[in-house]
Amino acid sequence: MTFAATGIQRRIYGVDFSGAKDAGRKIWVSEGFVEAGKLVIIKCYPVSELVPGKVKARDVCLSALRDLIVSDNNSVFGMDFPFSLPRQLMFGKDWYSFISDFPHEYSSADQFRKAMQVAGGKIELKRLTDVEVKAPFSIYNLWVFKQTYHGIRDVVHPLVMADKVCAIPMQSPHESKPWLMEVCPASTLKSEDLYISYKGRSEKEKRTRGYILDELLHKGITIREALRETIINNKDGDALDSLIAAYATFRSVRKLDDVIGNLHDIYLREGYTFF
Repeated sequence: MTFAATGIQRRIYGVDFSGAKDAGRKIWVSEGFVEAGKLVIIKCYPVSELVPGKVKARDVCLSALRDLIVSDNNSVFGMDFPFSLPRQLMFGKDWYSFISDFPHEYSSADQFRKAMQVAGGKIELKRLTDVEVKAPFSIYNLWVFKQTYHGIRDVVHPLVMADKVCAIPMQSPHESKPWLMEVCPASTLKSEDLYISYKGRSEKEKRTRGYILDELLHKGITIREALRETIINNKDGDALDSLIAAYATFRSVRKLDDVIGNLHDIYLREGYTFF
C-alpha cells in the first residue's frame, strides 16, 4: 500500500500553533477523517479544552498537545510551525542532529532569535520552502519566532527523540506511528486565491471568515452547522486557521508519494511546507 493511500485512512488533524504564554487560548485543533473522498471535520476546539480546568498556560497546553498526538498512531497532524531552519543557520548539521541539539543550544525564545539575527546578518533568511510557498515571514521574524522555538523545542524535539512520531519528509512515514507535517494556512489560502483579511472583531471580518469557510466547503470539506458558528465567531481566526491546516494536510496526503519521491535533499534538512 502506498503512503498516500495509508494517509487517507488516517485521522486528520490541523493545528494552528502558538508559542504565546497563554498558548491554550491561541492553539486550536480541527479534527476529522476522510469519507467518500471528502474531509469530514467533527471537532474544532482550543487545546486548553484538553487540560483539566481549561488552563491556558503554554507548558501545560503543549504537554496536552503532545499527549493528543501520541494518543492515536493512525493519525496525521498538520502543524502550523516550521520544523527546521535555513541551511545557513544549521551550521552543517543534518536535521536529526539539529533537532537533538536544539534545546541545549537555545535556552529561550529570545536567545534563539538573537542568535539567528547574529548568524543571519541584516537580512532575515528564509528556507527554500518558505520562498516557494510564499510564507509571509522568516521563521525567526518578530511575529513568529516564539512559534518556531516552542514548536521545535516542545513538540518536535521530545516526540522525535522518543521515537514516537514521523516528521515528514525528514523521516519516512511509518504505518505504526503518528505523522507530523508542516503546513502554513496563509500559503494554503494564497494557493486558493483566498488570502484576504479575516482576523478581527468587525462584521466585515466575520463575513470574510464565513466566505472563506464556504469556499473551502466547496473544495471537499464537510462540517456540522454548530462548528460553522464556532469557526466564524472566533475573532482571532485561529479556529479557521486550524481548519485550513487540516485541509492542507488532507489534500497533501493524497499526493504524498509524488511529493516525497521528487524532493531535493535540501528539504530533508530545511523541512518542507505542505500546502
